[in-house]
Amino acid sequence: MSDRVPCSACGASILLSTAERNEGLCMPCKGGYRKSIEASKVRHEEEKKYRETAEHKHWLWLVNQVHNTDKGFARLTRENQLFFATNVVIGEVYNGGFDQYFHNSSADYFHFAVEALTKLKASKSLALLMSAKALIFGDLEVPSNTSERRKVLLAQGEAHQEELNKLDKEFWADPDQLSERMTRYAEEHGLHKNF
Repeated sequence: MSDRVPCSACGASILLSTAERNEGLCMPCKGGYRKSIEASKVRHEEEKKYRETAEHKHWLWLVNQVHNTDKGFARLTRENQLFFATNVVIGEVYNGGFDQYFHNSSADYFHFAVEALTKLKASKSLALLMSAKALIFGDLEVPSNTSERRKVLLAQGEAHQEELNKLDKEFWADPDQLSERMTRYAEEHGLHKNF
């Protein structure tokens, strides 16, 4: 069995030959990616804890109700509809911007998201959503049909991409602290109860 020694930087147990070759450092410390590994472990533990929360279980239930039941979204309470519509705006814009939001079925709930952001008094986020809507659809209503929205987006091409990118960045800055507002909304309406 080989002799082992602690890494001189992080204390991890390493082979003596590795320590000799790397001036006392383990490979992750020598390669400069130890911090990334540790951050990943912390993130994984946080995600594991989150998956056990009532908030996460409520979200999974909502997604299942919307996509896997007969009446889907229409079957939800108004509070759950607004919660769902706002979360899909947040998820889509953070993932791929307003362009992605309007391209996907998430924008089927656009009017609910507008109502929710209004009720949440998230005026900056609402203004950004409405600005993105105006760039893409002008004075027209946002079509509730995904294929109709995609036709408009396709016709637009890259015409407003620079302005949309700017709006995306402003939304990503989270000017209204939407997560906190959503948490308060869920608590006020008991949305996470029984999960």
